[in-house]
Amino acid sequence: VGLRARVLSRLLPSVGPLALSVLAGGAFAKYVQQARWSALSVSFSDAARVTTTQIYELATYVQQSNPEVARQILLITEHTRDAGTGLLHHAWDESRVQQWSHAASGVSPQFWGRALGWYVMALVDILDDFPPEHPQQHALVDCLQSAAAAVARVQDAESGLWWQVLDAGGRAENYLEASASAMFVYALAKGVRQQHLHAGLLGVAQR
Repeated sequence: VGLRARVLSRLLPSVGPLALSVLAGGAFAKYVQQARWSALSVSFSDAARVTTTQIYELATYVQQSNPEVARQILLITEHTRDAGTGLLHHAWDESRVQQWSHAASGVSPQFWGRALGWYVMALVDILDDFPPEHPQQHALVDCLQSAAAAVARVQDAESGLWWQVLDAGGRAENYLEASASAMFVYALAKGVRQQHLHAGLLGVAQR
């Protein structure tokens, strides 16, 4: 029973409230209010009531959660990440027919602050549902770490904010972008709290 309680305490924080309410016939519904808590304690009495089949269903859900989400993140990272800067291009056109797309790579020429902000914010939130046991968790963490390092390198030294076109600070008509900066602060702070990013990046978020 003790082992079962420890297994449940490890698996349950990775499951969202809706899934908790319906998985295994509602066996885990009592934990809906604690959904995604970083520390969730399961009592021996609760563990004793859960069947092996219900634990297997929970583990299978966690193992297979959001496969399409991971695929899309990894796909866009593969096609838009710049090898030199680590930043992600604003967009990618597989067909290369858009006027902004590069003839060879299909990417747009700019690194747009809000676009990368949405990407890193999505990553830290997605990782709430991908425990270390998930086969794609490490790849997603790698994406976050690479993007976070790139974001830190282009932070404006004077203001602590980020430019709308990230690698063109001070260029005419470029500007310090508040919403992108807020998204980067959120992603960096949460990534550090999740222990996916090194603690030094919290200082970047706090500037």
